[in-house]
Amino acid sequence: MEERRLPGETEAVWNLVRDGEVWTYRVWASPYLPEEMRAFPGCGQVVRMEREVVRKGTGEVRRTVSYALTSLGPEVADARRLGELLLSRWEVENRSFWVRDFLLHEDACQVRGVGAQVLAALRAFLVSLLHRQGVREKKAALEAFSFNPLAALRFLGLYAV
Repeated sequence: MEERRLPGETEAVWNLVRDGEVWTYRVWASPYLPEEMRAFPGCGQVVRMEREVVRKGTGEVRRTVSYALTSLGPEVADARRLGELLLSRWEVENRSFWVRDFLLHEDACQVRGVGAQVLAALRAFLVSLLHRQGVREKKAALEAFSFNPLAALRFLGLYAV
């Protein structure tokens, strides 16, 4: 079966190897917009990203497909650039929100109102500070801080006696 291409479509494929997995990205972008999508003001292109992850040790395969609309036209960003932009968005998501939820259990917090906003700001500050200081093992650092609060204060630049 022959694959139909959209007018002006660009395509990009690349692989990344990390953590014992091979990640293959396939991205298509086109300025051709069906009637339904023209209702979105400023829409420049439609994007489809397929992600295939193969675990080297087991051969297990995971596949996902994502779609996006962007205001960037083809003269500004082709499929490769749009794919990179989508990935960088998830990099931020994974670096900050995953740490805040998984390690700091932010979603399980029972505090409401202004207190919840203050705690969220403190968590965001802590994750940013850990990242800025180059701490790669955030879980280990947070566990160490929970057992040694003085170390946490020193890390924050507050030297307690």
